[in-house]
Amino acid sequence: MENLKLKILAEREENTNGDNKAICYNCEGTLEDYVKSIPDRYKDYDVQRGIVSNVYLDRLTQTILEGRFIPPIVLISTKNEIPSTEINISEYKILDGLQRTYRIKSIYNALMFYIEKREEGINFFGLSKFKLSRIYKQELEENDTTATILLTIIKWVEETNTSLDGLKNIFPYFKQWFEVWTNLEKKEQINKMLVLNAGHKPMDIKHQLELLFLNIMPNNYLSTFVRAKDVNSSFFYNKKERGQLHLSHFISALLSFDNAQPITVDAKYIQSLQNDLDSELDKIKLYFEDENLTALIDFTRALDDLYFKEYGTLGIQWLGRETILVGLFSAFGKYYQYCKDENSLQNCLNKIKDKVSKNISIFDIEKFNEAKTTSIDITKVNIGNIFKYTTFNTMCKLLLHNETNIDWNSTFKFGAKANNDCV
Repeated sequence: MENLKLKILAEREENTNGDNKAICYNCEGTLEDYVKSIPDRYKDYDVQRGIVSNVYLDRLTQTILEGRFIPPIVLISTKNEIPSTEINISEYKILDGLQRTYRIKSIYNALMFYIEKREEGINFFGLSKFKLSRIYKQELEENDTTATILLTIIKWVEETNTSLDGLKNIFPYFKQWFEVWTNLEKKEQINKMLVLNAGHKPMDIKHQLELLFLNIMPNNYLSTFVRAKDVNSSFFYNKKERGQLHLSHFISALLSFDNAQPITVDAKYIQSLQNDLDSELDKIKLYFEDENLTALIDFTRALDDLYFKEYGTLGIQWLGRETILVGLFSAFGKYYQYCKDENSLQNCLNKIKDKVSKNISIFDIEKFNEAKTTSIDITKVNIGNIFKYTTFNTMCKLLLHNETNIDWNSTFKFGAKANNDCV
């Protein structure tokens, strides 16, 4: 990996936090210099979403081969570089342009692979995508590229009769613009990420939720969770393993815990959070303090153990649904309102765990699954809201009134509203 040397075209300052001045440099460099500077773990930046499919970006091979414009890539310099007319970046993260970078790197690798094979005397003429995949499968994988990109290069060379020297000059002479931010705080990185993605393919709602709370989530805890950019939160229950936590589910559960009522994370809710984010973060930052966060994570994993021991994989999948976790945690929050004056958060969580453990058999998840199909018409209701309030009302009855007789059929028919005993 090499340093990225860029020519500065212009710059502007931005006051992001009192006297703290972030500077944005509008720069020009070459695609080859950029590719050679890309960090090995460039896809691991916690603010970025994962690689997504995009038919327009998949046409980037043709764009590069023809020397057409690629929109500026936005980078965060993670070291205090001292620029003059140029800026020499030793470490950076990609704020906007991950999708383009992923494909640019793959295209460069495919082009270098093509040139290498041609210089060895190999002629690709007439080979289909299927044959390329079969013959060069291992080599393409090792070069982190695809037969689709290679075939596009082959066809373009055949159509334009471009020489090998011409191909070798494509990336070194391809001028690319970059915006490089220095001294930009994490909070502002997240805000700019959300703005930069506003006109793109819509960012997953759960990923937006995660971004908003990265400001108060200690970095050393992030590896504890599965992220929305890696695993779709809606289908997490299909893949969930014992003790595994999804970050967006966990945040939704904490918000419901604090609210003591089930919440629904949708575009409207995300917008309301953004409009009043500082007060919302301030309200729940207590839960992100080391001692409390550790207690909440341990408690959530302990639930996995309890339900797994009683119901096996069925129990793990049940807790893997965000709607179930939101319903349960809103009831836990309701119970916490009653006991927090006399108990710390950790003591209260221990009391909840003890009550659930002693009554785990009453949750009969098989009957829950039967009731959801026999008690309501799922084509006419929001099943997610029903799940939330069904589990909220049931857990409230256990924790607040020591009721141990669960009738899932009647609870489902109660619908998406709180039982009067749980208000």
